[in-house]
Amino acid sequence: MSRIRKILLYSLGEKRYLRLLAVSFQNLYKTGRLGVDYQDIYFLKNLVKPGYYCIDIGAHLGYFTLELSRLTGSNGHVYAIEPMSKFFNTLRGLVEQKKLKNITLYPYAMGGETEFVEMGIPKVNNMKKFAYARVIRTSTFLEYVESEQVKNVYGDELFRYLPRVDFIKCDVEGLELAVIKSFIEIIRKHRPVILCELGDPQERKRLLDLLSPFSYQLYYLEDKKLKPMETGSAIRPVSHNHYFIPEARLAILKDFID
Repeated sequence: MSRIRKILLYSLGEKRYLRLLAVSFQNLYKTGRLGVDYQDIYFLKNLVKPGYYCIDIGAHLGYFTLELSRLTGSNGHVYAIEPMSKFFNTLRGLVEQKKLKNITLYPYAMGGETEFVEMGIPKVNNMKKFAYARVIRTSTFLEYVESEQVKNVYGDELFRYLPRVDFIKCDVEGLELAVIKSFIEIIRKHRPVILCELGDPQERKRLLDLLSPFSYQLYYLEDKKLKPMETGSAIRPVSHNHYFIPEARLAILKDFID
């Protein structure tokens, strides 16, 4: 598969290649046969209802964004944040082509400590890994083949005007805790369901410790059901996705909790 991707990348060029990835995913997703690696996107229909306001942090090529748009409908809204310009432009092209009025895009980074941060795309096995794009850190073992300076923003500042926030998805390659901390007032006020990709079990505990004062509980998805998870559990959810659900929303989701 990596050889095929490499051929496509070099024959099409990056812009057309990324467009192909984004469009191909949407077409395959509609078949309902993408499998367990994408179970979290298929499960969104149980979490997100018409009229919901959702925030997609680390939108990439819009895999979550477009499904959230479909589910929230004309009375809801999706705020998608994607810092890498090539992914942002690809997603913007899709949104414009589909005339999706309930999506607002932001070309910002989150989770950094300064006004601007350096975002990079690393090379793995001599090929660019677009999905590994992240804030560059001096301690990283990755070799970056390109980078760009991006404005860094904070959740409570950017979204303080929203009348409601029902769902937050966060996938920012290791900075999830810092990002969620920047939303703490929004979380205190609105109690959204939070879906985070977490590779480090210690981050799981730190994030639950942060959210516990607001009556959040931790779950993972398996066999189309949310199952309780202990922070010290050795379980590694598919795609490392963790669900932080507030007590106030448990009753709504009772049919999908094991």
